[in-house]
Amino acid sequence: MATSRTGTGKWRRLRAEAIRRALANGQTNCPHCRTHLDYDTPQRPNSAEADHIIPYARGGTDTIDNVHIICRLCNQTKGAGKTRKRRTPKRVQPTTRVPW
Repeated sequence: MATSRTGTGKWRRLRAEAIRRALANGQTNCPHCRTHLDYDTPQRPNSAEADHIIPYARGGTDTIDNVHIICRLCNQTKGAGKTRKRRTPKRVQPTTRVPW
């Protein structure tokens, strides 16, 4: 059975170090949306989470230089890829005219 890479001891230590550094540097807001970060309560939209700057799925590494702290909502929105564009239907113009 495969295990989650973020459940490993290595990732937990890296996450703890990133959070410790963010607190020591006085980071109180998410750098993406500027919401106040909650370091004490997990699983909330503004909870502080460690995030890969270059996603692991795109060749990023599990090192402290490739991790920063952002809010949970931004982390979930970002995911492993680029931000998705909103799909809007393409407008189609008729190529011929029909005389009525």
